Amino acid sequence: MNWKFWNKKNTNTKAKKKTKSREWLDAIVFAVIAATLIRTFFIEAYTIPTPSMERSLLVGDFLFVSKLNYGPRTPMTPVSFPFAHHTMPLINTKAYWDGIKLPYYRLPGFSDVKKGDVVVFNYPMDADSPLYRPVDKRENFIKRCRVLAAIP
Repeated sequence: MNWKFWNKKNTNTKAKKKTKSREWLDAIVFAVIAATLIRTFFIEAYTIPTPSMERSLLVGDFLFVSKLNYGPRTPMTPVSFPFAHHTMPLINTKAYWDGIKLPYYRLPGFSDVKKGDVVVFNYPMDADSPLYRPVDKRENFIKRCRVLAAIP
């Protein structure tokens, strides 16, 4: 008696082999999705935009920022071109579609902001006045935390 009746193999079907172009396409799609998820929820590279931290960091220096420490923010504009923050390079158009907007939500982090930490945050609404971009698509500030305010 055959005890592995669920393990029947159909000998009539042949396994189709993927073409090289299909393998490359699958690899590129996987890499873009994986990099986008890593950039959104785990770690991202930023550059120092202003000379305000020149005693310790110079303009143009790169920082790798762990988003897990203070909690990653979920995207408010989920439909966007990968690897472009808010503007498409060379053509200077929006790199996101603001037809779908999600509410602001931050996942829990491992620690709180402490005095002396280097933090990355978005411009306030007033500084972004002619453009009025969504919060997650505004320019980034990189500063050192000097004073802690009570967060309700």
